[in-house]
Amino acid sequence: MLMCISNVSLIVKNELASTKIHFWESKLNLIEILLMQIMVQITSDVKRMMNTQKMIFVGTTNEQGVPNVSPRSSFYVDTDVIYWYEIFRHKSYENFMTNNWVSVAVVDNVEFSGYQLKGHIKIITDKENYFYAATRISKNLPKNHEEYVQKLISEQDVKIIQFQPVVLYSLNPVAFEKAPGVLESDVDVDKMPEL
Repeated sequence: MLMCISNVSLIVKNELASTKIHFWESKLNLIEILLMQIMVQITSDVKRMMNTQKMIFVGTTNEQGVPNVSPRSSFYVDTDVIYWYEIFRHKSYENFMTNNWVSVAVVDNVEFSGYQLKGHIKIITDKENYFYAATRISKNLPKNHEEYVQKLISEQDVKIIQFQPVVLYSLNPVAFEKAPGVLESDVDVDKMPEL
């Protein structure tokens, strides 16, 4: 059962501050609203796998709900966010404009395991954060196509996407989890309804 709300204000408290969110004339899933407010850290296992595999897969949907999955190798995993270059601006980028909820997956095909993170994105627009992210992404490029990516970046106006994960699923078929894990949070995962 999904609960939707409209025309209300919701106050969410975390360790930093209280946030008042207003919802007028739009219906949002209550779970999505609450997940937007959770501050999380990306676990060391997820970071290790992403940095070892050098490839993440970004899942988006358009306004009609048509899914799109696209690989990214130009990324950097920080403490609580993932940054990546959005070089080509095709389907994924168009989907970002209408739906900022995204799924990011990483898979270790040798160990037959992986993770899926769900959260929301924003396009970095301020110069300080752009420089911070670009510097770290550039240092983390896979060596086999570093020159190619640097060439593309120099030739076009490249956007940087910041992904804030709020939910983590294990993709390990042996340790499959039906309920998501909320990263580094005090939320009781057993009481979270399915998304």
